[in-house]
Order: sequence, then structure tokens, then C-alpha cells
Amino acid sequence: MTTKIIALLGASAFALNSFAQNSATDPVLFNYGNDAVNKSEFVRVYEKHNANDSAQYSQKSVDEYLNLYTNFKLKVKEAEAMKLDTSESIRTQMDQYRKQLAQSFLQDKEITEGLIKEGYERLGKEIRVQHILINAAEEAAPTDTLVAYNKAMELYNQITKNKADFTDLAKKNSQDPSVIENNGDLGYITAFQTVYPFENAAYNTPKGGVSKPVRTKFGYHLVKVIDVRPARGKVQVAHILVKSNEKDAADKKADAKKRVENLYAEINKPGADFAGIAKTSSEDKETANKGGELPMFGSGRMFTEFEDAAFGLNNIGDVSKPIQTKIGWHIIKLLAKQPIGTYDAMKNDIRRRVERDTRSRVSPVLFINRLKKDYSFTETTANKDAFVKQVNADINTGKWKADDLKNNTKTLFELTMPNKTKKIVSVGDFATYCEINQIRAKSASPDGTVNKLYAMFVEESLKTAEESQLETKNPEFAQLMQEFRDGNLLYELMGTKVWNKAMQDTLGLKAFYETVKTKFMHPQRVEASIVTVKAADLKGMQKQLKKLDVAGVQKLKANAKNKDNTIETGMYEKGSNPIIDKVTWKEGIATPITNADGTVTLVKIHRVMAPMPKRLDEARGYVIADYQTELEKQWITELRTKYPVKVNEPVLRSLYK
Repeated sequence: MTTKIIALLGASAFALNSFAQNSATDPVLFNYGNDAVNKSEFVRVYEKHNANDSAQYSQKSVDEYLNLYTNFKLKVKEAEAMKLDTSESIRTQMDQYRKQLAQSFLQDKEITEGLIKEGYERLGKEIRVQHILINAAEEAAPTDTLVAYNKAMELYNQITKNKADFTDLAKKNSQDPSVIENNGDLGYITAFQTVYPFENAAYNTPKGGVSKPVRTKFGYHLVKVIDVRPARGKVQVAHILVKSNEKDAADKKADAKKRVENLYAEINKPGADFAGIAKTSSEDKETANKGGELPMFGSGRMFTEFEDAAFGLNNIGDVSKPIQTKIGWHIIKLLAKQPIGTYDAMKNDIRRRVERDTRSRVSPVLFINRLKKDYSFTETTANKDAFVKQVNADINTGKWKADDLKNNTKTLFELTMPNKTKKIVSVGDFATYCEINQIRAKSASPDGTVNKLYAMFVEESLKTAEESQLETKNPEFAQLMQEFRDGNLLYELMGTKVWNKAMQDTLGLKAFYETVKTKFMHPQRVEASIVTVKAADLKGMQKQLKKLDVAGVQKLKANAKNKDNTIETGMYEKGSNPIIDKVTWKEGIATPITNADGTVTLVKIHRVMAPMPKRLDEARGYVIADYQTELEKQWITELRTKYPVKVNEPVLRSLYK
């Protein structure tokens, strides 16, 4: 049975539908009944399933696969003739699979690949940036957003036209709390360390330049690029910290410096143990018990002075001189260095980072824009604006009712399908959508909520249109759907014609068993009893065993009062029991076996049995599997008679290499 299921799964993985034209460049390889399979279809599925075959395209390999594929096509044709494809279960499975599969095709893979390549290229550079932030919450009202934008533009003009100093303006105007400490200087950043719009501004602004206001979820930023350098990769270090900060008294600062100098001298002594010294002396409580070891990090993760010292170490095991940061003095030991990897090595990791990052929103937006072009999306702005005016504040509480608006047949937007038909979407359609989905789009104002709902509605409408055209527009999608359909048809048909029949046809199974029973043989066996007793009980047990048959021994075991004795009976073949293997296989009581613990084991051979076929109930699983194979073989013969197969021999020979 297991073999059959594996065979089915292999068959259902065939790419089952030919999209090639039947022409002189793509001749028919074989006909079955009134249908045909072209050379291109066979080549596609053959290469898919024989990619790692060292004998690929040998005559033997091609002929074997042709036989498998022909049988598969015959079975699917028979399933269609039986109208299994119209059954409720098949249709339900197809609908569920289609919805699931469509999700992976309702996105632009080229855009995603472009974001991955862009991410890799940017990881090769590090940009030192300074910024000014003017706060504007993501859900801010349009009037508030405009105020923030105008303020940012005013500062931009002061910098670019009036040559105002960026740092001075940052100190006075930036609403990033860290400006107090860093004057807006964020140090070096690389890809995936900031929100995507900010990153774009950093990488698209030339060195020394300032970006126009860029919108992020925090507000509007002006981004100045101070420096650009090649990426330094990642390092792993251990460090020893002696705490000291600007608020400390002068004597405390001097003491910290003296202590770190003493530690540095101790580390430089021959045989010094950096990890041991870190455990006893480092004031970084989180890393001291680990010998000062830090996780691997790249630029922008540590204090600038700390990073520069760490990346400045060249050889594994090198130790820096004491360096000072805002939290104290550090001595750093290099544990590992990791340069930027190749694109192929990093691609999967970057893909995951793209999916988690804010840039993941870019692909859907560009995809929807593409669909708008593909379906000639045309919006009736006046009808949309009129609808917005009729929506009240209830929509922000989830209590808004569409009422008569559901019956509004005015056009909201229209789509042009590939067959040139128009799909009209009405104001009433949108009103119904808003009532159902209003809670999903709560915003700061009713207008904001409606606009969010409108964007959602347009996106879902376009995706629905695209999903309806996937088989036509995407051959890969159509092939996968055909593959799933035919695989399910085959499963249903194999159950009816082979698997269930083999298990339910009792008379047929018995008749088949009689023809193959010598294939399922018991080897030579003995029926024996094994009894272990104390040495003092040996003679008494020998006397008892001599008179007992199997049933008598089993009765003796049931009535035994001496729990120290062990008794068992059974059928044994070579290798199944080490005690049975030690004695001579002839009827009677064998020579006693003395055990290490002083007990004695007696073996009585009741009978020696010659090799014989296993009973049907003993070999049932194996017999059923063979019966299924036989039934399938007979069925294939019937199908080849019903749907005659004719191979185009010259085309077949052209495949041999």
C-alpha cells in the first residue's frame, strides 16, 4: 500500500498540460485515443523528474519514463471519462487549492527580487548621516501633516538657498530627542537599520548633500550625507569595561583611567587570560561572566569610538589600547571578523529581512499600480468625493450604516478585462464594503477612514480581477492547477480501481494468494518450550516436561507457584531467540544450559517444521500490495485497449542521446 501511495505522489507531480503549439517545431510524441502529447510537454516533465539522473536521455531512461507518463495520461483520461472531475469533492479541493496558490501569484516577484538586490548592494556601503526631524504622526490629519511639511521645506530652503548651518538648525528645530546629545548625527548606517524611506534618502543623496523632506511614520526628515565608505562587515569582540562618565568627579575619573591602564598592563603580560580578567574585573555585568564576549555586530550598533577600535583590530586575538566612550573605558579583544558575503550566500537572509522590513510595503504598492495599468483602471472622482461627504463620524466607531447608499448605481471606477469587457464597480458596492470593513480602517478622521477603505477596496477589486485571469496570464499557474487537478483525479480513480478493490475483494484476494503464496514463506521453525529453574529443581522439571505437550506447558505456566521459575512457549526461527539457537533442532528435551546466575534452562522441542507458505492472514499486507500491482497491471492493459497508444518512433529516437 505504501509503495502505491508513493507512486501516486510521484505521478501527481507530473506537469500535466501542454501549452506548446502542435507544429512542425513541436511534433507529437505519442497519441492515446483521440488525444496527443507533444514532444515539448514530455521533455519538460522528463527533465523535471530526471534532472539528477546521470543516464539522462539514454534510451533506457527515456523509454522507462515514456511508459510511466503514458500510463499516467491514460488513467487521467479514464477519470475524465468517468466524470470524476465534476464531483463535489474534487471541485471543493480545487477551489481551496486555487485560493491558496493564487496568493503567491498575486504579487510581483520581479519587484521583490529587485528589493533583494538593492538591499545587497546597499549592504556594501555605510553612510554617515545627520538629520532634522519635524514630527508628524502617521495618522495625523492632512492639515497637521501640511504644517509639518511646510516647516521641513522652510528649513530645507534655509540650508540650500541661504547656506544655513545644518547642525545649528538641527539643534534649534529637530524634534528627535537624541539631538541634545548628537546634534542630529546618527553615525554610520547601512541597509535595514532604519525605516525604508529614510534609508532611501540616505543612499540617494550625494555626499555633502541634503535631501528634500522625506516622510516616514515619525514625520518629515531632512537627511544630510556626511560620508560614504565601504561596508566593514561584522566583528565579534570581548571587552573589559571600567565605568566612568562626564558627571563623575575628577578624582573618580582619574581612578578609572588608572585602573584601566593597570588592567591593560596585566593583559599584556605573557600567558595572561583575557577572559579570566574580564570575569573578575569588568564592570559590564551582562558580559563579565562570559569573559566579556559580545554578540557579533556591524556598524551603527555600538558607540562610534568602540566600533572604530573594534574594526581597527586586524588579527584574531589582537587587543586594543584602552579607549573611552560616554560610559567609560574599554579594552577590546578581537574574536572574529566577517566580511560581507556573496549575493548567493546572503540572498535568502536578505529576502527574510525584506519581508520583515518596511520596504515590504513597496512591492504591493507597485504591484497594484501595475494592475491599474493592466486593467485600465478609471476612477470617477466626483462620485467618490460625493460619497465621502455623506459619511459621518460613526464610521470611526464601527457603527456606520450604508442604508440607501447601498443602492447607488453610479460608477465609482471601472476595469477593462483582457477580453475588452468592462467591469463596472458602483458607489453602492463600495458602500456595502465600507459597512462590513469599517472597523479595519479606523483613522483620525472620517475622511481618513474612508480613504483607507477606498484604497483597500481598490486593491481587493484589482486582485480579484487578476485572480480570475491567472490561468490565461500565467502558464506556470495553469500548469500547477492542472497538476493538482489530475493528481486528485488519479487518487480518486486509483482508490476505486486498485486500492479499495484489493482490500475489499475477499474472493479475488484469496484466489490471488493461492497463485503467489510460495513467495511468502516461513523458514524452518520449531515449536518449543523454554523453562528456567533453580538447579535443585532441574530433575523434577525434566521429568514433568518429558510428559507435557505445548498445551500442558502453558497450563503448567498458568498454575506455577514458584515465581522464580520462568516458562514460555512459541514458534521460533533461526535468529529469533538466542537460547533456541544454542540447542540442536530435534524433537525432545535438549541438553540443559547452565546460566551464570546458577539457574538452568531446559528447552523442549515439540516439533520441527519444514519451510512452508505463510497463511493469508500472516502475509495479508504483502499479498494486498502485490494484488494491487496485479490489478493495476490488468487495468493498464484494458486502458491501452480502450485508448490505443501510438508512439511516433522517429520523434522518440530524436530524444536519445
